[in-house]
Formats: sequence, C-alpha cells, structure tokens
Amino acid sequence: MRRLLWLQGALAAVTSAGFLAMYGIFSALCVWYGMATSAANTLLLARCARRDARAPQRTPQQSLVAAYACVVQRFLAVAVMFALGLGALKLAPLPVLAGFMAGQLVMVISGTLQLKQN
Repeated sequence: MRRLLWLQGALAAVTSAGFLAMYGIFSALCVWYGMATSAANTLLLARCARRDARAPQRTPQQSLVAAYACVVQRFLAVAVMFALGLGALKLAPLPVLAGFMAGQLVMVISGTLQLKQN
C-alpha cells in the first residue's frame, strides 16, 4: 500500500510539473487536490480489505454486502471531495480531474501487474 501511495505521489509530481509549466501555480496545486482524492480512495480500499481479512467467518452473502458497502463509501467519498474542491474551493476542473485520473491510473497498472504475478 505504501508503494502504491508513493507511486501516486510521484505521478502527481510529474503531472503537477506539467501543469505548472503550461498553466501556472494554481493549476499545479489543483492537480495535488485531485491526487489527494485518489489517495483517499486508495486508503478507503485498503481499510475495506483489512476489515474483510479480519472477518473470515462471513458467509458469501455477507462478504458481498461488505464489498458493496465499500464501493458505496468510496464513491460517496470521491463525490464529496470533488464537490468540495470544484464547488466550495473553486478549483480548476481540468487539473483536479487530471490528478485524480493519474492516481487511478497508478491503481489500475498496479492491479494489473499484481494479477500477472499471480
């Protein structure tokens, strides 16, 4: 998990540098907010995985309910963070979304590599 968060931070730095060069400091900071949203999503996923690992006595139906609850929590957390960033904080949409997508891309690539190793 630490490696995943570190990779998200590294990609945020690269993406932020690109936005800094093209659009200025405000856009570069907005990228970091998008990446923070993605990192929060990652941390919620890790929390759900730890919780599921500690409850081996669950039935398949209970595991499915727990998985759906985790998905709903993550979706709502991302939606609230986007609403806060784009609405209340008035951040620039393109850099926020670019930062979020970069963080999600790290998760997809990491998951794909783990599947290939197994």
